[in-house]
Amino acid sequence: MHTPPASVSSPRPPRPGGNPLTRLISLRWYTVLAMLVLAVGAAPALSIRIPAVPILLIAATLGLWNLLTRRLLRPGDEPGPWSLLLELLIDLAAWSAVLYLTGGATNPLISLFLPLIAVGAAVLPVMQTWLLALVSVGVYSLLWIYHQPLGLADPTRAIDWHLAGMWGTFAVSALVITWYVSRMTAAVRARDLALAQARERRLRNERIVAMANLAAGAAHEMGTPLGTMRLILDNLQAQCCDDPETREDLGIMAQQIGHCRAILSRLTASGGQARVEAGGALDVADWLDDLVMTVESQRPDVSIDCSDTAPLGALRMVADQSLTQAVHNLINNAATASPDRHVAIEARRNGDRFTLDILDRGPGIPADILNTLHHAPAQRDPGRDGLGIGLLLSLGAIEAFGGTLQYAARAGGGTITTVNLPLLNP
Repeated sequence: MHTPPASVSSPRPPRPGGNPLTRLISLRWYTVLAMLVLAVGAAPALSIRIPAVPILLIAATLGLWNLLTRRLLRPGDEPGPWSLLLELLIDLAAWSAVLYLTGGATNPLISLFLPLIAVGAAVLPVMQTWLLALVSVGVYSLLWIYHQPLGLADPTRAIDWHLAGMWGTFAVSALVITWYVSRMTAAVRARDLALAQARERRLRNERIVAMANLAAGAAHEMGTPLGTMRLILDNLQAQCCDDPETREDLGIMAQQIGHCRAILSRLTASGGQARVEAGGALDVADWLDDLVMTVESQRPDVSIDCSDTAPLGALRMVADQSLTQAVHNLINNAATASPDRHVAIEARRNGDRFTLDILDRGPGIPADILNTLHHAPAQRDPGRDGLGIGLLLSLGAIEAFGGTLQYAARAGGGTITTVNLPLLNP
């Protein structure tokens, strides 16, 4: 058991509750239900004679239109302002027909025009909102003149029913406006969060590109010093042929210089290439075995305990040099952090993803480093052995392949670095 991992990859924003048309369709079902209750329950509950059959026909027609609209709505479609205005005008026409049959402007339900206008103001541009408001005022005025009177069994209680209806209409209007506007506000907040995260990723990627350009220039400039060191090393090896210990040390130095030159060659060759497009399909087991062998050959002082990769033999993933280097950096950081230079690696399949746990016994990653992983550090702390830029570059490469990077405290001390990567046709 260990502490649940704290993800350092970009959190996904909450999805809004559908587009505006989807919310209008959901809201319209409550309109249909209200009309059905009015047609069926007004006479027995309130002793009011109303034309139930025409109201039922209006509710049925509105329900059929709602079903048709829902069927024609395709996922991902964003309705235009005129389409939304049409849907609101249809709701307005349906309520206008019901109100014409039930007293017109004298019916307190006419205040239900207000939620329609409020919903329109939340989803429509200015011009369409004003047009909806003007049409609503015009219909209200016409219903003042043209309507069928309500048939009250007891006309003396008309004012009581009117006041009760006003209260009920106010309650329904308040609930509808609160529900709809709160969902719209949540959608706006989610959109703002997504925009902020996209802007943050863009700024981070700009810094990564800038550092990549600097790295390409450094790779070119370091070629000459490495060549000079190689020549001096060859001379030293020729002069110290009789000392086995010295020759062994010089051999290790030659091997490390070769690794440096290979890294610079790969950096120069891969410069400017798109990460995912430049990658290819690889066997997960072979990729991990080669990666472990590379780290061990570059750092003879490091001991890596890797889990059996045989169960991963049938799994394939997409990777390129940038992703390989990113995981290489994470393993290297774990080895540097561990006092005994021992690193444990556990690899497993997790559904349609490949999970790689890198365990060390170091002091853990400082909180300020974790908090700045999404921002390239403006300047390096001279009292710290790197970490910031390396983790930033690793995070960018892993995210480019649809992966995530997480950290958790390890039981007994240390850090668990978890890399999740998508599998190819799992």
